[in-house]
Amino acid sequence: MFLYTEKHLANFTLTKTALKAIYNIGIRSYSLGVKLAGAFGNSKAKKWAAGRKDWRKTIKNQLGSNEKNIWIHATSLGEFEQVKPLIEKIKADNAFSEYKIVVTFFSPSGYDYSKNYELADFKFYLPIDTKINATDFIELINPSIAIFVKYDFWFNYLELLQKKQIPHLFFGCNFRKNQIYFKSINKWQIEILQKINHLYTLNQRSLDVLKKHAFSNMKISGDTRFDKVIQNANRCQPIELIEHFKQNKKLLILGSSWEKEEDLLTRYLKENKIWKKHLKIIIAPHNIYGNHVSEIIQKLPIKALKFSEAHEGNIQDFDVLIIDNIGMLSNLYQYGNISFIGGGFTNRLHNILEAATFSNALLYGNKHAKFPEGEQLIKAKGAFAIKDGNEFSKHLNGFLEDNELLEKTQRNAKAFIYNNKGATDIVFDEFKRMISKY
Repeated sequence: MFLYTEKHLANFTLTKTALKAIYNIGIRSYSLGVKLAGAFGNSKAKKWAAGRKDWRKTIKNQLGSNEKNIWIHATSLGEFEQVKPLIEKIKADNAFSEYKIVVTFFSPSGYDYSKNYELADFKFYLPIDTKINATDFIELINPSIAIFVKYDFWFNYLELLQKKQIPHLFFGCNFRKNQIYFKSINKWQIEILQKINHLYTLNQRSLDVLKKHAFSNMKISGDTRFDKVIQNANRCQPIELIEHFKQNKKLLILGSSWEKEEDLLTRYLKENKIWKKHLKIIIAPHNIYGNHVSEIIQKLPIKALKFSEAHEGNIQDFDVLIIDNIGMLSNLYQYGNISFIGGGFTNRLHNILEAATFSNALLYGNKHAKFPEGEQLIKAKGAFAIKDGNEFSKHLNGFLEDNELLEKTQRNAKAFIYNNKGATDIVFDEFKRMISKY
C-alpha cells in the first residue's frame, strides 16, 4: 500500500471529480475510525457516534415543519462561546421573533455544554459531511440563513448551500498562509470558499492571506469573544470562599493548566522564597479526572487544598487551592492579579481573554502561533511569553517585587479587551442585511 503525500499528488493531474471523491472517502473513513474508537472504549468517540444515530428522525421529531430557521454551526465549546453574543442580539430583536435558532455541533464538548442554553431553540450534532447527509439535513432544517463560526469548512454542505442560494456567512476566521485549503491540490475547495457570501476575519493578516488567493468576499470584524468576556465579567458573581482564601495578598491563577505549567510552578515554589510574603495560588487544571488532581498535590512542595474540601474554617491555612470542578474558572479571574494560562507550550493556548478582562497580568508559553490574540496581547504589554522555568521565575518575581510594573501590565491587559470590542455588532449588521436581501 502506498501513502501519497501532497508532493506526490502534485505530480498527477487529478480532476475535480477525483479530488472530491478523495475528500468524501476521507470523510467516511474518519467517521468509521471514530465509531471504532467508540466501540473500543473511547468515551468521547462513543458520544460522537451515539449523538448522530437516527439523526433524521431526531431532527424531524423535534423541529417539525417550522419554516423560519436560523442555522448556526459551532464546532465545539469555544466556538459556541463566540456565537452566544450574536444569538442574544438576534433573540433581542423583535424583527426575528418568528425565527428559531438551530445550533449544530461537531464535538460532544460543545453539544453537552449547550444543553441548558435556553436561547438556542434546537441543538443537534451535525451529521458527517456526505452529499446525502447534506441534502437531507438542509431539507429538514430548511434554513433561511446559515452562520458558521471560525473555519469548520464542510464542503458538501457549503456546495449545497451555494447551489440552493441559501445565504451563508463565516465569522471569527483566522487564516494562515500554510493552511491546507490554500494548497494547489485543493483548488476545488478554494473555489467553494470564494463563493461563500461573506467571510469575516479576526485580523488584517487573515485578510491578506485571502487577498493573495483572489478572494473578494471578506472583511475584518474582529473577535466576538471580546464582547463575550466583557458580558461575562459584567455578570460574574462573588465567591465568598475565594475572598477568605485570598485575604489581602496577590493571587496567581494557573488557568486551564497542563503538566508543563504545573511543573514550572512546582519548580518555582522550590527555588524561590519571595512568594510566601506576597502570594496565594489557585490551580485550575485542564484535566481534573482520574488521579491528576492528587498527583498535583503530591508533587507540590507545600500543602494544597482541594476546593471540594474547602470551608471557611480551613481555607486560610493553605497557600495553594486546587479547583477540582468544571465551570468555575472564568468567575475566579475577578480575584486574580496574575494568571499563568495553560496550553501555550504546545500551540493549544487556552482562553487568555477571560483573565485579561479582569485586569490580570498574563503569562503563557511562547508557542501560540495559532492564537493571534496571544501575540497581540504581548504587543499591548498586557502579557509576557515564556520559554522555560527561568523566564517564569523572572517575570513572576518581577511582578511581586515591582508593584508599578504589575499594575501597568494589568491596566494594559484590560485596555486590550475593551479596545477590541464590537465584532458582534458588525456580524449582526451583516446578518440583518443578508436575511432581508435573500
